[in-house]
Amino acid sequence: MTLFEKICRLVGDRKIPAPKMPVFRWFKIPAFRWFTVGFANKHVTTIVVMAIIVSAAAVSVGMYFAIRDVVGSTYNWPQPAEYQVTEAGLQTMGQKNPDYPDGTESQTLSIRLADGARISTLRIKDTDLGRTGISKALDISPLTSAVTGATAYLWVGNLTITNSSFPTFKMETSDVANLVVGVLCDGHTMAATITNTVPDMVLESERLSSVYEVNDSVVDRIQIHITGTSGAFVEHLILDNVDAWNGQAYFSRLKVGNLTMNNSNKVGDGSGVDSASCNWEPNVAARNITNTIQDRPIKVQ
Repeated sequence: MTLFEKICRLVGDRKIPAPKMPVFRWFKIPAFRWFTVGFANKHVTTIVVMAIIVSAAAVSVGMYFAIRDVVGSTYNWPQPAEYQVTEAGLQTMGQKNPDYPDGTESQTLSIRLADGARISTLRIKDTDLGRTGISKALDISPLTSAVTGATAYLWVGNLTITNSSFPTFKMETSDVANLVVGVLCDGHTMAATITNTVPDMVLESERLSSVYEVNDSVVDRIQIHITGTSGAFVEHLILDNVDAWNGQAYFSRLKVGNLTMNNSNKVGDGSGVDSASCNWEPNVAARNITNTIQDRPIKVQ
């Protein structure tokens, strides 16, 4: 027997008054007299009222948790989350990052650049990074090893890094027309290959491009990933006062017009100047290199 059928069988002769409808003379609506609904006894009334209260409470609790879950899973730029940048621009509502293997919630700011995405300026400023167990605090590279090919690069007109610090730095599989480095390093290896075929990178047209900024942020790490074999385009990529107490600054598969990393930057893991904390690998091709790197004992932590 259903709950409704049980209530119907409990209906008796107890009378409950109901309000009388008013008379609207201009519509000539006849007045209704008082009508009554009866129940067998007052216990039935109590049961019905309590059933209504319990049902309302259950619905309210369900709505509360549903709303809380929706709010808790909503991430707005630039909160730590995964954001897609398409040809239509940045999708400012992010998706939750997968949790770390130990079950803790990831606080990663992950920027995924779709094929052909164009950005006029991407500026990351006054941002603190680091978490125990991560290998890369700043990761600018393809999303996976399957993202490869002749055009699968992040094409950058100007890459500027100032006032930043990392335990280690590595750049590989990239082309730079003009490489200017004066960073302070706890030992370095400059093995970039000089070649006169690396072209200038001119990305000055701002049509279908936008400006995105991250300011005063505290996250585990920052990822900037190309996701397709056609690559993505950034006219100005600016990293200013980005500091990590753990994790490498890692750059791979970039084609850059001008890369400047001056002596306001410090890189070192404390291993000593005879063990390189900064590495430019032989598969980095550069047309012009200005190297004023200074080796000195540095430990970033």
